[in-house]
Amino acid sequence: MKCRNHPDREAIATCQKYEAGFCGECCECINIDHCCECIDPKLYCKFRNQCLIWEMSRDRRKEKIDREIGR
Repeated sequence: MKCRNHPDREAIATCQKYEAGFCGECCECINIDHCCECIDPKLYCKFRNQCLIWEMSRDRRKEKIDREIGR
């Protein structure tokens, strides 16, 4: 599978609901606002409890909130 954002690269993480992939660069999370994210976090997804993309983006969202409130 190819990356959703970089079609010339192989995906290392896959959204099972939408069958969309993300490459290593998209999943590096150097810039928290431009890293691989859940394609539609407000929509129910039966794959969420086993989704690597959801876990990575959830952790980043928690870290961002912690930084904003000064924890």
